[in-house]
Amino acid sequence: MSTLQGTQPDAFLWIKYGYVALSSLWVYEYVLCIADSVTYLIESPWRLGTLFYLGCSHFPFAFLLLGMLTIFQPDASNALCRSYEEANLYIGFLTIFFAECIFVLRALAVYHRDRKWVVFMTIFVIVHLVPMIVCFYKFASLLSGECSIPGFIRYVDTKEKILVLVMYILLASGELGILLFLLYRTVDFRSSGWKIDNRLKRGLLHHNLLYFGWSCAFFAGLGLTSRLSSIPVAHIVAQYHVVVQALLVTQMHRDFWRSDRAFCGISGEDVSFATFMVAIPDIV
Repeated sequence: MSTLQGTQPDAFLWIKYGYVALSSLWVYEYVLCIADSVTYLIESPWRLGTLFYLGCSHFPFAFLLLGMLTIFQPDASNALCRSYEEANLYIGFLTIFFAECIFVLRALAVYHRDRKWVVFMTIFVIVHLVPMIVCFYKFASLLSGECSIPGFIRYVDTKEKILVLVMYILLASGELGILLFLLYRTVDFRSSGWKIDNRLKRGLLHHNLLYFGWSCAFFAGLGLTSRLSSIPVAHIVAQYHVVVQALLVTQMHRDFWRSDRAFCGISGEDVSFATFMVAIPDIV
């Protein structure tokens, strides 16, 4: 019996545990925050950031459902299983994309939507997004083999590994660029130290640092598990990456919206970004 065949029962068991835990976490957080979410949707202006928020807060339901259908229907046809896998991939990609777009809008809000910075940020996003889409499309088209254990399909082929690696490097590079873009505007480098007088800017930078730190942790975990584990732990790590990042960005979005409203009307230095989700009909 091959190593792969011998690890199939354990792989199924661990993946089921992972999906049940992840689904429980998502549903628990969603129910816990539903009142805040409804308040935000009712009282905030419906603009581009609101649409991204809706995507991040609801796509994970479909993302997790498709993943669980793949796991808990082991007798499904290979074509049906493949459809679940591909849909799961595309929804996960969209969720991460919407989360990153929210952080792009936050950075642009700090620059007060200055056109030259909008153009610069747009070019920066396109430079990272286009090769990511190309790699993602190639990766999805290369998926082959039996679909009985999700995760094995993705990490057995060297070319697929390279494509996954390139996508995550581009994602990490993009997140680092957004962080530095925000850092340049929020930190007063002319003072005797790193100083941020604006409380909202401090909150934005704190959120970006936390988000980038979690992303790096997931990237490292994905790399280690894909190389060292004999069962598809990397598949579960990738699923957790999508859902936890969606949880983080939606929570941060609501928290900053509440802070922005609390500081509206205070005189002195500009402490409010006027609902930072940035109205941007003039930008996008």
